[in-house]
Amino acid sequence: MDWSIRQLLVVVICCFCSSVNSEEWSLTNLPPERLRRNLTSLYFEDGRFLTGKFSHLRHYKRRIRKHVPMPPVITKQAPSKHIVDPRELIVIDCEATGSPEIRYSWLKNGRELDVDSDASISWSAAPNSGTITIELDGDNPDKSYEGKYQCKAANHRGTAVTNEIEVTITASPLFAFDEDREITVPVGAQHVLECLPILGEAIPPPNIYWTKDGSNPIDLTERISIDADNNLIFANIEEADAGEYSCRAEYVKLGTIRIANTLTLIVDTASPRGARAPSFLKRDINLPPVNRGEDLTLRCITEGLPTPEVRWRRTSGGALPAARAKVVGTSLVIEEVVEGDAGSYECTASNSLGKNKYEVMVTVNAAPYWKTEPEGQMLAPGDDATILCEAAGTPTPEVSWKRNGEPLGAKHGLIRDHHFEEKLKDQANRRVSGTTLSLSELVKDDSAVYQCIARNNLGTRITNAYINVVELPPIMLTAANKKYAYVQDQDAQLHCLSFGSPKPQITWYKEELLAGDRYQILSNGTLVIATVSTEDDGMYKCMATNKFGEEALQAELSVKRKTSIATPPIALEVKAGNEAQFVCVVDKDPDLDLTIVWLKNGAPLKPGSRITTPVLGTLLIKDTMSSDSALYTCLASTTRDEASAQATLSVIDVPEPPLNLQLSNQADVSVTLSWDMGNENNSPIEGYTIQYQENRLMPGEWQEMKVIDGRDTLTADLDLNPWLNYEFRVTARNKVGESEPSDATERYTTPAAAPNAVPGGIKGEGTEPTNMVISWEPLPGLLQNGPGLRYEVRYREQPQSRRRRQADSDWTVETVNDPNGKEFVVEDTPTYTAYEITVQAKNDFGDGPLSDVVVGYSGEDFPAAAVENAAVGDVTPRSVRLDWDPISEEDVKGDLKGYKVRYYDEDDPDNVMEKVFEGDEPTALIDGLTPYKNYNFTVVPYNGKGDGPPSSPAVKASTPESTPGAPGALRANVVDSKTLDVQWEAPLEPNGVITGYTLTYRTMPGPGIPEGRLGAPMEISVDDPATTNAKLSELEEQTWYRIELQAKTKIGPGDMKELETSTSDPAPPLKPETVEILDTGENFINVSWVPAKVGPRPSQFYVEYRERGTNSEQMWLQTESVDPDPYSETLQKTIDGLNPGTRYQLRVVASNNFGKGWTDIQETTTEGESPLAQAATPVGRQGWFIGLMCAIALLILILLIICFIKKNRGGKYKVSEKEDALKGDPETQPIKDDAGFGEYRPRESPDEVMAKPPTGSIPSLAGSDKPGSETDSMAEYGDADPGMFNEDGSFIGQYGADKKQRPPEEPTSPAAFSTFV
Repeated sequence: MDWSIRQLLVVVICCFCSSVNSEEWSLTNLPPERLRRNLTSLYFEDGRFLTGKFSHLRHYKRRIRKHVPMPPVITKQAPSKHIVDPRELIVIDCEATGSPEIRYSWLKNGRELDVDSDASISWSAAPNSGTITIELDGDNPDKSYEGKYQCKAANHRGTAVTNEIEVTITASPLFAFDEDREITVPVGAQHVLECLPILGEAIPPPNIYWTKDGSNPIDLTERISIDADNNLIFANIEEADAGEYSCRAEYVKLGTIRIANTLTLIVDTASPRGARAPSFLKRDINLPPVNRGEDLTLRCITEGLPTPEVRWRRTSGGALPAARAKVVGTSLVIEEVVEGDAGSYECTASNSLGKNKYEVMVTVNAAPYWKTEPEGQMLAPGDDATILCEAAGTPTPEVSWKRNGEPLGAKHGLIRDHHFEEKLKDQANRRVSGTTLSLSELVKDDSAVYQCIARNNLGTRITNAYINVVELPPIMLTAANKKYAYVQDQDAQLHCLSFGSPKPQITWYKEELLAGDRYQILSNGTLVIATVSTEDDGMYKCMATNKFGEEALQAELSVKRKTSIATPPIALEVKAGNEAQFVCVVDKDPDLDLTIVWLKNGAPLKPGSRITTPVLGTLLIKDTMSSDSALYTCLASTTRDEASAQATLSVIDVPEPPLNLQLSNQADVSVTLSWDMGNENNSPIEGYTIQYQENRLMPGEWQEMKVIDGRDTLTADLDLNPWLNYEFRVTARNKVGESEPSDATERYTTPAAAPNAVPGGIKGEGTEPTNMVISWEPLPGLLQNGPGLRYEVRYREQPQSRRRRQADSDWTVETVNDPNGKEFVVEDTPTYTAYEITVQAKNDFGDGPLSDVVVGYSGEDFPAAAVENAAVGDVTPRSVRLDWDPISEEDVKGDLKGYKVRYYDEDDPDNVMEKVFEGDEPTALIDGLTPYKNYNFTVVPYNGKGDGPPSSPAVKASTPESTPGAPGALRANVVDSKTLDVQWEAPLEPNGVITGYTLTYRTMPGPGIPEGRLGAPMEISVDDPATTNAKLSELEEQTWYRIELQAKTKIGPGDMKELETSTSDPAPPLKPETVEILDTGENFINVSWVPAKVGPRPSQFYVEYRERGTNSEQMWLQTESVDPDPYSETLQKTIDGLNPGTRYQLRVVASNNFGKGWTDIQETTTEGESPLAQAATPVGRQGWFIGLMCAIALLILILLIICFIKKNRGGKYKVSEKEDALKGDPETQPIKDDAGFGEYRPRESPDEVMAKPPTGSIPSLAGSDKPGSETDSMAEYGDADPGMFNEDGSFIGQYGADKKQRPPEEPTSPAAFSTFV
């Protein structure tokens, strides 16, 4: 049984790490790569121990080494081809692991190398290292140190050896010497610039390249290539190839560049070489084999003109290896060749003159390499061991074996039989069979390191495989009682890493031995449970057993529900500036905490003011912009698993404006416009619009010139007009909209030319019987083509015979010099005469094309005569046909358009109707008439001018009687449970004399039941046309009936009126159900209701309404009635004529002959402002009040003036006298009633003023903030100036100038003034 030390120590590491950190720590999902990165401190590969980064693991390594001796394992060795720089130390690596400690020795060229006795060679100072260093003289290195070195690492468990390491000292020989020279080559010829050979062997080979004029290396193309001899080859010479060329060798290892001589290439343009088909200058026909792992270069050196196009393909062995193959110039390079690259390859060179091709065969040799490299094995005594060593190579390598570095045959007397089996005479348990070494019934002394050696003519490979024979009972390396956490549907792994020799047998239990397809035990003891569920929760037990003992381990498995995306985000396409919202709904185990992270193109998205996650699972992006376009991922994680879903956001916007507008192909009246596409902003461009602006005729106005569909059309040929100054710009459009305009081009001016367009819309029409107006559409400014635009008008009467054309001299020619002119009036023409007309545009640069001849007519006159012999033809109840004689062409006075028939019913002569009949047919059918009527008809001819005289006398016709129309309203009222009173109205269209009615009724299962289920019809004939009701008796109770009614004339019965109704109890109806107010406006309310489905049937419905606050029952208003409709579940009615902003009460009433049923009162308010709200405006702000107050104030002012005048008529006095009189004692000189105005009374407090009766001083209506103010004067009531004189010449204003200095006065008698209220 094989038991690898690699597996053993991985087990040791995993167990120890888990025990050091935590019982909860698990390597369940840790991949091997991560183990390599983080746990390099112990043995990991090839049975080796590495110096670790974790110091706490060192005691564990000592424990392993103490209890488990290990043979040497090579962990580091120098490459087999070791090329060194003599200026540096030569370091030949050799490191190994093993226990006990390793001893190192070296061989050189197969002989022991005494490292310690050579002063130039020293051991590495690193611990446990066998690396040696050699120090050479950099200027004169000792070549004797070149050779093949081999390292041996040994302890008492065996000896391991490295591959042979060939040490070679690098060399950088010079180019051979040659003089610089000049070379002249005709343009178009092929040429080869030869590179000088290198003197001596270059180790390693240099990188050869060419330079021109001392610049960087020349790029290889299909025209310029380098052959196997490093010559520079031109397929054809171009004028630009002239220059100085040199071949250079770069020695990368030494950092040295060698430069050959300079070749100056002179291109002769005087005698160019002609075009020619491709040919091959060199062919790699006998290509030497290439070694596996090297780069293969297949050269295809061609010449020709034009330059041949080179293509490579593989003609045998499969396709080219795309990942490793590339074309450099004309050469095919395949990197790191493998045996599968062998085969035939074909090069094809072609140009417009021909094609040429050749094949090259590739052979691949391979130095030995390992297909199956043997591994070390740790086994127990008595086990069998097999070491498999499979090598490959071309030629096929030979395989031999060594033990501890010594040949098996030389040391143990190995013999071969014809089966190539080798038996050891002194150890019969060993056998070699080809690539397999077998050992049976191992003992401890079989512990050794075996070397497998593969050799062919290209090299030798050596690999080591140890056999370590030990005895050890099982030891559990996985920590006990580990807890493993998984979710549903995962594959759980429970580890049971053990160590023992022989390898322990592992079994797992969960109460009983685990067996079945869902359970698998790996070679390292791990139990794998496929697609776990919550039923797999629980404790598990692992048993490790070998022949030396057993050991148990327990582990706990916990399984939770799997996290999944229940509703993934959906892809969004939004316009820039709008919001984008992704919603991600996650389903997870309720015991696990959920975290949702959003990723943008795989990177975590950082929320901000514009990008938020308002709730868990929602991503909101506001004011989206183009940079928000990305792939968004909703990553939902728990402590056990994660789930994700992706959606794309595409933020689309109008395109960016086109770029780089260019004008080319510039001609007099055409130009080519080209542009580059701007950014599409995530929405493909659908097309472009070219606009132009002309600054002479339409400055600043951009006009559309051309619309282009398609994204990739980036040029347009534009047709231009002469004598214009153009400027162009382009917009792009996509499904979002149109871009901003591009930058405008430079101005492009076209020269003037003669007009090239004909005025449009040419016609001749008369406005009067004696004229003809010739009109046309003037050429727009863009088509005038030059200055001095004018119009030449030509006209003549149309010849009577088209076979005889009038001479050009018969044309009358007139010129209209106004460039905007659009008509010419020909006077004194005969009435309605045909003219031939042409109009031609001319300018200062020539004449434009002559228009086609247009026929026009002079003006029409009213028809001069009436039609004659109008007569009545066929007559039906609803139509009359009239015939007449047409009027003569002379009397038409123009173009006859047709005839008009005017008619009226003799019962309504004021209602004259008219029907128009176009054309010249002298007949007309007047339909749409009413039967049983007397009509009068007249016929009127008309032309473009108007109507002619009517025919006379009027033609009379009477329409015959017909069947009547349907009766008017038809209803049925319940008389009792078996009787209906059917009422109707006479037909609106009797169409004759009504002779009576026919009423039919029959039972039906319910409203709207098809005809086939109706009962037998019962008929009642009403012969009195004045009778409009009938009673239906002995009907079935609570039964539906269909009632049909027809009116009759002598012609027969007319149209039918139908009614579906039912019998019911003779009682008031039930109130309607479910009243709903559907809509309200400023002056209407729309109400709907559901009629009661049971009970007595109503004959009608209506709505009662009133304004809220009206208590009297007589104040209810009602709408027009609504008839029951058995086919509708709801009825409705609109209440019109209401006041805005008013609260209304309403109720729906169901009514029949026996009473009414009312619904509960509902209330609603109409929209708008109510009249009461308008009336609630403060009185002081209403117009009528303000006007009234102004009128009162004016009236008061007038009265005051009158009163003032009357009081001052006592005589004239001087101001000084008045002042002297006022200086007396006020007690002895009281003011009399007529002594003056109230402004002389003393100042009083506000309370005194309010307490006293009104005095002669009238308070200001303006509401002064000084109560009792003495300053009331005429100036406060009008426009009077207090400084003006009154009529007696006194200066009244001086007495109010300084009221504070007036002497106190007695209050003026209240009798002096009137009180205004």
